[in-house]
Amino acid sequence: MSNQDVYDVVLVGTGAGGGMMAHFLATHGVKVLNLEYGAPVPTEDLGSFEMFHQAFARMPYAELQKALYEPGPESWKRSKYFIYQNECDYKTAGEGWYWRRYRNVGGRTTWWAGVSPRLSPLDFRAGSTDGFGPDWPLTYEDLEPYYDWIDINLGNAGPSMGHPDCPKGIYHKPAPLRCGERVLQDAVYGKLTREFPLMQCEPIRKMIATEEMGPGRSPCYYHGACWEGCAVGARFDAAQHLIAPALRLPNYTLRQNAVVAEVLADKNTGKAKGVRYVDRLTKQSYEAYGKVVVLAASAIETARILLNSKSTLYPSGIANGKGQVGKHLCEQIRCLADGYLPQLYGMKSHNDDGYGGNIYMPRFTRTYQQKAGFIRGYEVRAGSGKGINGGVASFGKDLKAGIKEHYQAHLFLEAFGEKLDNPGTYVEIDPSGAVDSYGIPIVKIHSALHENDRKIFGDMQEKMQILLEATGAKNIQIDQVPPTPGISEHEVGTCRMGDDPKESVCNSFGQTHQVKNLFIADGGFFTQATEKSPTITILALARRGADYLVEELRRGSLQA
Repeated sequence: MSNQDVYDVVLVGTGAGGGMMAHFLATHGVKVLNLEYGAPVPTEDLGSFEMFHQAFARMPYAELQKALYEPGPESWKRSKYFIYQNECDYKTAGEGWYWRRYRNVGGRTTWWAGVSPRLSPLDFRAGSTDGFGPDWPLTYEDLEPYYDWIDINLGNAGPSMGHPDCPKGIYHKPAPLRCGERVLQDAVYGKLTREFPLMQCEPIRKMIATEEMGPGRSPCYYHGACWEGCAVGARFDAAQHLIAPALRLPNYTLRQNAVVAEVLADKNTGKAKGVRYVDRLTKQSYEAYGKVVVLAASAIETARILLNSKSTLYPSGIANGKGQVGKHLCEQIRCLADGYLPQLYGMKSHNDDGYGGNIYMPRFTRTYQQKAGFIRGYEVRAGSGKGINGGVASFGKDLKAGIKEHYQAHLFLEAFGEKLDNPGTYVEIDPSGAVDSYGIPIVKIHSALHENDRKIFGDMQEKMQILLEATGAKNIQIDQVPPTPGISEHEVGTCRMGDDPKESVCNSFGQTHQVKNLFIADGGFFTQATEKSPTITILALARRGADYLVEELRRGSLQA
């Protein structure tokens, strides 16, 4: 690339936020250079049916082990796109952190489950409701038209009813419930809603097309696990549904295998003038220039780029004049549980239509949590179908018969609870000066559990026991300790939005307070975590931010 090339926007990242920005900006005539750490994922790598034992034919056992246990991506199928620590290391302190990162066009949206509940009006004003932290600097009504746009244009399946903590969307029909999921639903409505009036047990909200959406977008026909990639494009993937259309436009350029190191600042104006990046394959360093820079590299990676963007103008990192970049890292605490339903023992093995867990239970804790001594709350996801019951105590033929008898009777629950922002959880550049394989200083992720987090985890354990017992489940297993922080993959908040520049990094459009032509478009600028998957809200915020950015470019105000 010539050093004279200047784009309207240099955009970093192609996941939820980056993909939405790329698509909207490019379709509105903006000249965009989009830098992506990795490369496109070929169709044959999406949704592989390859079984573990079959992988031995092409992968050494050591590589399989690494994919499953290092920690790795917990899947050998997508392991080639996972960023292992020997490529890009990071350090941890306190409770530790599991940072799951992928280098591919589409980012995590290529490998996600698709769960997509909207934030509720209550979420945006949680701070003023319970007195902890700030409210968001926008309302549900500000974001609602963008949620609607996503449902209509990108596809979203869900129930016909809303909930105080989970507004109704414009949904496709959901997948049918499986037998075990209906057992759970009957138990909730037949036994538990009197004690827990906000408990709702309905089909899950997922960004999956279950109806026709035009060429290149097949409705879901339940052919595999969503989180292994969707070859038919039924489940939303930024690479397929946002980046691919942009690539057909002459004003959009995708540069893959570009590892961004820092934002470059104009020494005369203080504005962002571009980025420096390293070619992942050759390790050569390059610069790219733009009138505007947008970072959508993920919450922790975007903070890392900002903190590494030091100069005489920005000695603590660009957009970090008040020391807020990297602070307020928050995520969700997870608890898993499962059991086996005797009423389904002996059921003949058959294919179950559905996509992962088909049940979603929005936050139901508001009616009792004050008495229980915690604020915020959690959601519960559930699914049923095939599973090997570890409680079968036999050997040989009896073991095989027991496994077969219980095979269709598995019921699992997965709860995600909001972790509170706390001063012990944040990101900084590692003080040791260590660098990754590209010569870029690495991050150190600090993590601490708030006492409220522990209380939420305890309530999850208790309520999942109640739920499973209400179904009559046997051999109940429930997590006994909180998992490693970061395991939810829902980290947000490192570049928090707000109206007060002393307490936040950017405004509600993602525009940084200190540098007006520098924007954030990933989960980093969430104000608080909530208990919900952040992806659809990242998309909605990026769509809103892109609207704003197009208008500001038209007015020429960002270069004034």
